[in-house]
Amino acid sequence: MTAVRLFVADRGEWDELTDGDRHAVRVSAPDLQQARRARARIRAGAEDVAVILDVTVSVGADFRSARSAFAAVSDADETVRYAGTVDGLAGLIADIEMADVADGVTLLAAGPRQDLRALGRDVLARLAARDQPQAS
Repeated sequence: MTAVRLFVADRGEWDELTDGDRHAVRVSAPDLQQARRARARIRAGAEDVAVILDVTVSVGADFRSARSAFAAVSDADETVRYAGTVDGLAGLIADIEMADVADGVTLLAAGPRQDLRALGRDVLARLAARDQPQAS
């Protein structure tokens, strides 16, 4: 897997937690299919850009506790949403990159208690562990 790029959008700032070398273009879409189409359109006009998809996240010990944070998020929110565990989020991000939906993601908090930077570091550690060969 190529190196996925990971950003956080917190307190009005958009910061990268990885080290990407291509110019990043941030996109928002309500689902992965529309995100893939947006990436294709952007890449058709400029191949040397990284398309970064906004994903509103709520991570907890289990799905039920994570899901409750979305009660405060507007239904008009036009982002992909994820509620679940850190491992599940890492899997989603890996799938997004592998399926050419986007070159990375921006994590947006569904609720005020989500520490996006810590979450991002946890996700990156899990993604790195996935890339390690397993001992037989």
